Amino acid sequence: MPGDHVFISYITEDSDAIDELQGALEAADFIVWRDKDKLWPGDDWQVKIREAIRSGSFVFLACFSSNLAKRQKSYQFEELTLAAEEYRQRPPGASWLMTARLDECEIPSIDLGMGRTLDRTIHRADLFGKGKLAQSGRLIVAIQRAIGNTPAAPPPSVVQTTSEARRADSDVVDRVRQLLRAPNLVMDYDDYLADLRRPILAGLQDRDRFPLYLPSVSRIDPDFARAWIRRIGQYDDLLAPMLVPMKLIAMYGSQDHEQELTRTLQTLANESMQREGLSVLTSAHEYPSLLLTYAAALGALAKRNYSMLRAATADALVNNPSGYGRQVPFVLTSGSQSIVGIDQWLGLGTLLSYNDEGKSVSDEEMNDLLTARGGRRYTPISDHLFSVLAPVFSDQFSGESEYAAAFDRVEVLLDAISEDARDQGDEPYYGYHGGYGRYTWRHRYEKSAPEMQLKAEVEDQGSGWTPLLGGLFSGDPARASKAFDEVHAIAASVRRSR
Repeated sequence: MPGDHVFISYITEDSDAIDELQGALEAADFIVWRDKDKLWPGDDWQVKIREAIRSGSFVFLACFSSNLAKRQKSYQFEELTLAAEEYRQRPPGASWLMTARLDECEIPSIDLGMGRTLDRTIHRADLFGKGKLAQSGRLIVAIQRAIGNTPAAPPPSVVQTTSEARRADSDVVDRVRQLLRAPNLVMDYDDYLADLRRPILAGLQDRDRFPLYLPSVSRIDPDFARAWIRRIGQYDDLLAPMLVPMKLIAMYGSQDHEQELTRTLQTLANESMQREGLSVLTSAHEYPSLLLTYAAALGALAKRNYSMLRAATADALVNNPSGYGRQVPFVLTSGSQSIVGIDQWLGLGTLLSYNDEGKSVSDEEMNDLLTARGGRRYTPISDHLFSVLAPVFSDQFSGESEYAAAFDRVEVLLDAISEDARDQGDEPYYGYHGGYGRYTWRHRYEKSAPEMQLKAEVEDQGSGWTPLLGGLFSGDPARASKAFDEVHAIAASVRRSR
């Protein structure tokens, strides 16, 4: 969890309690900032805290006790004023600002805008009394979730199918293992994948279940938003039985298994690319294929099985959505941003994030988000995918931080594959490209963004870089390096705009 900081705002009378709190946070691998005058010699502490808040890897924890009421003035109020100013500019529900009580005291009623106040709106932990230990644990979990390493609650259907696959009497893992190990069972493997995708394809083609036209809809309102969120949940439920097999095939598959994996993703991707209908619904219809692509990509990454990553991405071609020219990879035409658009439906995506986090939102707050009056999440679909797939990959990564880093790496690779595909062929591709997911906001202030770390690997290892050996970028290190440069140029532009 390197780079994840917690700034503790407090008064000196509470130093003993803060020492104890700092120990608990550092034991959870957070870097704790306190005593601002000692943190950044020669730097403006206000600028540094503002930068940290905007980076997404920071929590401002304001700690209070009855000692504050005895003071006429305190530097803590200056710190809280800065935090309040930044909070007013963040999306409703932003969770980087938290409070803790060290005894039975009142929290100052500081105005946070939009009717929100520090004492009534913000997550609070009571670090005293009999519940102190439990409250400390909940506070650490809340901080982890705010920083972005901890996924939100995954869909129950995904949790259930993943749990069932782990049971001793489940044949899911054994069946896939048997099919992948035996060279003489390739036909059985092909039939297995066909049987897996058939009900999913039929479900996606069911226009009663997933209509692409809604003649009565004249605007996107709270009722439509709730129906849209249910729709994404129905997609998750439909795909849930396929996530574990897709992961295992991508992890352990060999050359004999590439073609049918490509065909499976290609078949579902072509169904996803519907251009007739209400645009907000046709865009949402791309989500199921994107979920499967992420599942395969994470599986391939977990075992460095990059030939299967190529089969699931660069080889999974769909018709050019512009209606002419060459076929292109699905990951070029779609991505986590295409589901909600660059801007037009981010309000829907933000409400999906709130739903994942269990936050209740009033119709008035929904309308603010849907009409661009309220702040929006930067990457809501990417965040949702991160949460959906977390239980599927809980055995492949040692903890939430490692999973988050792997997810970032996968998203960078998907964007690089997309950029590389855009550069190929005689006819230029002018359509939508790239997903530009969580890695854009998570690494805004780091010296080396993940896409540049991958480029450095290419330059260091050349044609021996493992993804090139798997056939990505046609094995050409120059193409890979150029693709990462293009990803970085766009990601840097995205980061500057936030």
